[in-house]
Amino acid sequence: MEKRHPMIAFNEALPGQQFTLAGTAPEGFDTLYGIPAIALGEECDRLMALGHITDRAVLAVTNAYQRRVWGHRVLPGSTLTDLIRSGTRRINIKVTRGGEADTHDEDEYAWYFQDAEPDDSTAQSATVIDIEWLDREDVAVQSECPACGRASRSTTLTAGPGRAGWGRYHRCRSCGHAWPAVPVRHLSLTKHRRWSPTSPDGCFACNCQPGYPCTADCAIWFNPLIGQRLCATCRDRHATGAWQQLAAVSYGTISVLDDLDAQRDRWLYSETLRGVPPVQAAQTWQHRVALTIHRAAMRPNPTRA
Repeated sequence: MEKRHPMIAFNEALPGQQFTLAGTAPEGFDTLYGIPAIALGEECDRLMALGHITDRAVLAVTNAYQRRVWGHRVLPGSTLTDLIRSGTRRINIKVTRGGEADTHDEDEYAWYFQDAEPDDSTAQSATVIDIEWLDREDVAVQSECPACGRASRSTTLTAGPGRAGWGRYHRCRSCGHAWPAVPVRHLSLTKHRRWSPTSPDGCFACNCQPGYPCTADCAIWFNPLIGQRLCATCRDRHATGAWQQLAAVSYGTISVLDDLDAQRDRWLYSETLRGVPPVQAAQTWQHRVALTIHRAAMRPNPTRA
């Protein structure tokens, strides 16, 4: 490969030509605490920072990238220890602009890199951080725990009672109670596909399927009270009167298939498990929707513009 000046810039390099990363926006980098960093891989499961940075800087860049770019909060624990001990590599790289030199066609990727020897005049130092297995939560609009009133400002995507499929849940760090989060919709210019979160022959209230029951003797059949199929486990969680009240406040209605309806179903089901009358739970949900919209309007969008 033809030798080139080690400081040639990205906008000066031809397709297939080596250059030195400067950590600029055209190259896809974000500057975090003065350190240029970028996500790598189709699943964004690694970060690369320019230079051989310290362990403290690794933690700072990782936390800042998750918080500012992805809207996540990294949870303390063993995964952070593993990040420093075995998830960080300080290497030397050679960077090549995407495309073919003879055709000047742009590649799918603007640039790519390969490992290099430290004494290579065309190499530069970089730190690769494996963030795939970090424990994290979504930064969310504040919501008060219905059990004890403590505030939560984060959510976790998980499967919970009340509606098949995954949903966002707050978890109280004081009492441990988990409750469905009100979805927050920021301005978006794209249209998202919507699909039914419930399998036609599965349980409406959980992920139980005929071939994959939640318990060994669980069976699924149609519940006329809500007009949906329920497994025996979910059906037995509420008395007949409670199911009638849930149906009266539109639990199980899937005429509009979006996150808001699914989260409302999860809320109604979960609150009824706590002994809250479904009518009261529905009124509280409407209040929480209005309060969340108000709080979301008062803060900037946590995602990158």
